[in-house]
Amino acid sequence: MTVKPGDLRTHRPLAGLALTILLAACGREEARTGASSAESHAPGTTLATAPGACAAYIPGTAGVVGAFCSGPATVKAFVAGKEFDLSGGTCAIVGGQFTVKLGVVSTPALGGPKPDYFGLTVPAGGGHFTNADLTLNVGGKAYVLTTNSGDASPAGGTFTGAATSDPAPVTGSFTC
Repeated sequence: MTVKPGDLRTHRPLAGLALTILLAACGREEARTGASSAESHAPGTTLATAPGACAAYIPGTAGVVGAFCSGPATVKAFVAGKEFDLSGGTCAIVGGQFTVKLGVVSTPALGGPKPDYFGLTVPAGGGHFTNADLTLNVGGKAYVLTTNSGDASPAGGTFTGAATSDPAPVTGSFTC
């Protein structure tokens, strides 16, 4: 098929109509605010209104250090009396340290609401601990619990503490 010079006059109005429709769609509210659920667009975007599912975060992408999404560990945490349940984490003994990790390890480079995360590191011997490395991110807010205590074993444990950024008491338990 060959295009003759007169045929372009027919296609120009159609191209103009398509461009008008496209530009009109850009002005719609949905285009400005993003989708209504975080799963319908990329996690870490500033359009997100809630964190995406754990598996949607790929380690190595901007702001994502690691993701612990498919293991057997669970955490039940209470922040100022509000319950948060996390699952899919791992428990391991590495370099003389016992660690529990659930969710997404992120940095400030990750835009939008921060995904859930629980991290605990204590000496591998188990038993009672005081002032362990303990972090909890839930509800889009980070709680670094520099003053904490609890009990830990390869089967599970408990924790309690106070966040440096928020006076709300934080307590909970975990299972491996």
